[in-house]
Amino acid sequence: MRKSGKKVLFLMLVFAVFAIQVPVSLGLSVNDNYNTTPSQEDAINTDYLSSNLSDNLQSSDTVSGSTLDSEMSIFDDNLRHFLTNLPTKPQNDVKDVKIIVLFEEDVYPVLREEILNSIFNDFTIITHYDIISGTYIKLNPMELLSKEMNLEEIKDIKRIYKSEIFENPYIIDNTIQLSALNDDNYLNWWLSTIGAENLAYNGSGVRVAIIDTGIYDHPALNIVANRNFVSDEVSSNYNDDVGHGTHVAGIIGGDGTGSDGKYRGVAPGVSLINARAGNASGLGEGDIIDAIDWSSKPIGLGGADADIISMSFGGGYPYISDLLTQAITNAQDAYGVIFVASAGNDGPDYFTGSTPASGIDVISIGATVQNGELASFSSWGPTFGYLGYPDVVAPGVNIISTDAKDSIFSKEERYIGNYFDYSGDADYIPLSGTSMSAPMVSGALAILKDAYPNLTPETARIALLEGARKLSNEADDDNLKSGVGLINISASLNYLNSISPDYNDIVKVYPDNLPVKPYDLLRFPGDHQKFNLTVLSGKDNNFSIEVPNSIQGVSITLDKYTINFTNAGIDFIELDIKINNDATPGIRDIELNLTSGGQVYDVVNLYLDIRLPEYSILMESYHGLNDWFPEFSFNQMGFYEAMSDISEMNISIDYEMEYWTPDYNKDTDNSILTEERLAQYDLIVLQTPILPYSPSEISHLNNYFEGEGN
Repeated sequence: MRKSGKKVLFLMLVFAVFAIQVPVSLGLSVNDNYNTTPSQEDAINTDYLSSNLSDNLQSSDTVSGSTLDSEMSIFDDNLRHFLTNLPTKPQNDVKDVKIIVLFEEDVYPVLREEILNSIFNDFTIITHYDIISGTYIKLNPMELLSKEMNLEEIKDIKRIYKSEIFENPYIIDNTIQLSALNDDNYLNWWLSTIGAENLAYNGSGVRVAIIDTGIYDHPALNIVANRNFVSDEVSSNYNDDVGHGTHVAGIIGGDGTGSDGKYRGVAPGVSLINARAGNASGLGEGDIIDAIDWSSKPIGLGGADADIISMSFGGGYPYISDLLTQAITNAQDAYGVIFVASAGNDGPDYFTGSTPASGIDVISIGATVQNGELASFSSWGPTFGYLGYPDVVAPGVNIISTDAKDSIFSKEERYIGNYFDYSGDADYIPLSGTSMSAPMVSGALAILKDAYPNLTPETARIALLEGARKLSNEADDDNLKSGVGLINISASLNYLNSISPDYNDIVKVYPDNLPVKPYDLLRFPGDHQKFNLTVLSGKDNNFSIEVPNSIQGVSITLDKYTINFTNAGIDFIELDIKINNDATPGIRDIELNLTSGGQVYDVVNLYLDIRLPEYSILMESYHGLNDWFPEFSFNQMGFYEAMSDISEMNISIDYEMEYWTPDYNKDTDNSILTEERLAQYDLIVLQTPILPYSPSEISHLNNYFEGEGN
């Protein structure tokens, strides 16, 4: 390219497009009407920085002289960050902290207690878990910090975690202004939307646990078990003083008492289990694990024997495995419990989900509005490690459900007249959020479980995926925004009915259409991308993945070509797609088959439109924000829309970034700006450097520009 009017116009076009994305790339957003996960500023982990940068960030009022910066610390990242920032004041003035001590698998409660007594002088055991090999305790953090070296030497202790606080992802929508006078004008539209009308099943005999803020004894609810796990409360207090858990319960299984059945739940025949694990301050991680432990265990083992556990809360980042999701996986493996969780209300943007919905063994749920479009607040995927987030979506805006008398929500809604005042305590209020869409799906699963009692959790998820329909808005029809689409219980029942009597003899690969946004910039020779394919199997079986032998200009490799399930379960296949340098332009429509015993169980479709680029751009990232502050790097997914538009103009872009470029490592996969590297591109886009450009790089850039580069 030459420095001409055309060249300047091209340059202005590119920078105009990228300028729109700057606030997103810096992780800036406005969320003023709903609960959010911890801010990025709060979540910064200085241990990921280079040592000199980390030193500059250490505050003068924090504890010094410990080994907290060691990556091998016995403390998890959140606990380390908390302890690093402890104010320097007397031990007696520091508030106690709740922690979870994770032991090796063969360390039972008696030995756990002996070990803890040998280390700490003053601590309180809240509970010994069965579902994980851990003990939940409360102690002074200064003592915990002082005993770090002792803890490092005990082989029976694997890790120590800070019990984090999770929030309920709800929105109080003040726009519908109901009052008791206009209930005829506000219909229950959500049941017909999800195919829940006129069914032969109502969830009878299915036990659904609700881990939330408690459940008020509303006359529409069939509560069969109650327990309070909030460690700082009286155990006998399992009422709902917030109103969130009661609303969730009514969506799952309220029978509509007071409203003549109009505002009944999805599965009014279910038995509800009240596992109170939070209050207006949120839900403690340690309390949640305790609630999972009790809810999932059979009654004979002292538990509540739940078939399904509904979780309308979340927080932090979308990790596929942490302490909470480990407890969930163990409960599913041991007792066959199905877990459902809210995707979150931090959308619209990629990587806005959170744990526990991001866990491998959790069905994650986004929200839609009445016209079937994706709710603007609904969180998007992917997760840190695999693509399946959310799985499906369900109605989550202006949902009318059971009211908890004298609760926080009840008082707020009554103050503005946003409630249905029926006789006695049978009142109803509206709420919005993925907190409301998750119980929709929990109720749907109760219907499926009623119809097919031996349904495995994996088969249940497959049935949801197969029954869901894509959203009508093309912009919403995106795997990482709405999953496979809006649930439809009738369609899921029909799908299970169409299978042989062994309805667990099914498997599904997800996603089954590749590439998916924002990882679909596979267009030009040299482009490559990796995808994690999730394989769900309803029972024990062995599968093979068949890849075409020869595809002109395209290389496809898998990390494994067979999967062996000894039981129902989930596995992953890493699929690497590369457009070779010798690829010729044209369409490649490729099928990968998942087979067993000669039968094709599922198909993955790969569609590539290969072109030759007219120009090429390097977005140099090595010196920029994302390589030196990894906590911010996934937010640079905001560049995707601009990159996609530029790609459509037959312009290729090289941009390497953590969570985007496959297996990216800043220390090995990027490089300084050499003359040879710069010569490959028509345009170089530089970030404001966190790592300074070297004198030689500045010289190379100057020579590149003087030599007609941009």
